[in-house]
This record gives sequence, C-alpha cells and structure tokens, in this order.
Amino acid sequence: MSPYGFGVVAVAVQHLIYALIEDWDRINDLLGENGRARLHSLVDRMRGAVTPVERAAAAHEVTKLLGDLLPHDDRVFADAGVRYASTAQLADLDLALVRLSDDVRLGGRPRGAKERILTNDWESAADLRERGHNPDVLGVIKLHRDDGSASVPTFQFDATGEPLDVVLRINLLLHAHRDPWGAADWWFSANVWLRERPVTLIGRAPDDELVAAAAAVVEG
Repeated sequence: MSPYGFGVVAVAVQHLIYALIEDWDRINDLLGENGRARLHSLVDRMRGAVTPVERAAAAHEVTKLLGDLLPHDDRVFADAGVRYASTAQLADLDLALVRLSDDVRLGGRPRGAKERILTNDWESAADLRERGHNPDVLGVIKLHRDDGSASVPTFQFDATGEPLDVVLRINLLLHAHRDPWGAADWWFSANVWLRERPVTLIGRAPDDELVAAAAAVVEG
C-alpha cells in the first residue's frame, strides 16, 4: 500500500509530484520502463481530469503505484511529507504535472537545457534547404551546434514546409535571431500563462493568446 494510504487528497500528491521532479534522475532508474509507462498514464489522467473527484482518483493511483514500486522508506516520500508540512504557498500543480509528464516521457532527464531542447523533433538546415524549404527566413529558430551545423526545430513549419506565421511573430518577439536557444526553450517549457508547453498549443489555442504569452515574457 502507498505510504499515504487511500484517503490521500490531491493537494498532498502535489508535494509528492514536486519531490519526484527534484529527484527524478534517481527515481527514473528505480521505476523501470513499465513503471514509467504506468506513471505517465496516471499523470496524464491527472492533467486531463475534468472534476476534482477525477483528479483525486488519479492522484490516489499515483501514490499507490509509487508505493508498490518504490521502497516504503524511500526518501521521496519523506521529502514530500516535509514539503507538505512546511510549504506555505503551493506552486501551480498543472505546471508541475506538465514537467513530470515530460520527464517520464523522456526517461532520464537531459543534463542541460540544450540537450533537453534537442530531444524534440528537428532537422538540419542543410537538409531543409535540399528539400526546397528556407530555414533562413527571419524569425525561424536555428540552433547552432559546436560543430558548426545548425539544427532547426520542425514545429516551426506547416505541412508544405512553409514557416508558420504565428511562430515567426513570436520568435521575432523573443529575439530568436540573437538568442535562438532561449526562444526554443520558451516553446518547449511549461508556461505559467498557458499551463502547457507553447509548442503543444500551435493550432489548438488562438494565435493571439500565444503571442500575448510571449509578449508577457518580453515585457516582464
């Protein structure tokens, strides 16, 4: 049985989620491939829950799963308990769930921001040019590598290979020509305004909403 028991409420699980994120490299190895797949499914259930009852039910399953797969004296449970007792103001659970979902999906966490960004789909600028696309349009993020090559995240293009207007607008706002890695990090990181990674909202959220979220970062 989970160290928290079956009467746990979702707010307590929030602290367990934070503890998992902070200690993920170690926990990742303990869970194994099957455990990670099950945790990913439950975290997605929490994210997609429509009612508090649905979220609490998924939260119960998270604690039970971790209780089954981890030693009952594992420090992640102690850290969550300390966090539950001492944290005065809770951070945003939805953002924490997005972060944990990404960590579980990727397995071991990449060691740096550049590695994390490059776990997403990209093509070389040279390959794009060979296919008749233009990665050199102002506003397209090109990630320059140490070997002199350039990697271009593919989310920036539509099915025909044309750069998406909303992406160009936002990349110009984020000064992607000066700081392409910083602009890419904005797209691939959970956003406090949008409560998702912006890259997942292209075509789902109104363009103006995405632009406003980027402008908020620039304006501070």
